[in-house]
Amino acid sequence: MLKVSRKKQKAETRQKLMDATAAELASGRSFDTLSLREVAKLAGIAPTSFYRHFHDMGSLGLALIEEHGETLLTLMHHVREQASGGHSLIRTSVETLFDYNFANQGMSRMILLESMSRHSVFREAAEKLFATMSRDLAEFLVWDAKKRVVPLGHPQLAANSMVAILFTTGIALLNTPAEDRGRHVEAAIVQLRMIMRGAEAMGREA
Repeated sequence: MLKVSRKKQKAETRQKLMDATAAELASGRSFDTLSLREVAKLAGIAPTSFYRHFHDMGSLGLALIEEHGETLLTLMHHVREQASGGHSLIRTSVETLFDYNFANQGMSRMILLESMSRHSVFREAAEKLFATMSRDLAEFLVWDAKKRVVPLGHPQLAANSMVAILFTTGIALLNTPAEDRGRHVEAAIVQLRMIMRGAEAMGREA
């Protein structure tokens, strides 16, 4: 029982460090301005205790990206399940994704911008997340096409293009005034629909 309690306490402390960092990112701070001592203080632990949970700030950042990615994938799975009720799957997915990005602007900004950095230790993790989302989406597109009895050509290429558009739009939206965001969202929806129609057309030609 004592061993289980210690394991639970360690997990809770680790999460406190991650939550404290995410809160600072949400306030507008960039990750590279945060120090180990500052994060430890915000989490209510001694700086030396930080190393029981992470090797350094870099490993904490990687853990945040992984957690964010898992939450995002779970969210998109839920959206796909709910969209069977007749709602537009593309529109619902796009709006849900961008709503999530705005609700978690700190982490979204970190991932989106780090993915473009040439020297960031987080670039590989961000690219891995994008690749995972693309594979996951391609699998869904194949499943959905079979369900609708619709031919589909090059599902992985279609998924890659769709994810690229979503993240490119996501980057643009981070610095777009609220009154102009709707235009970007609608443009992304149109582009994704065009990709789907193109993939279906190519499927019929095969």
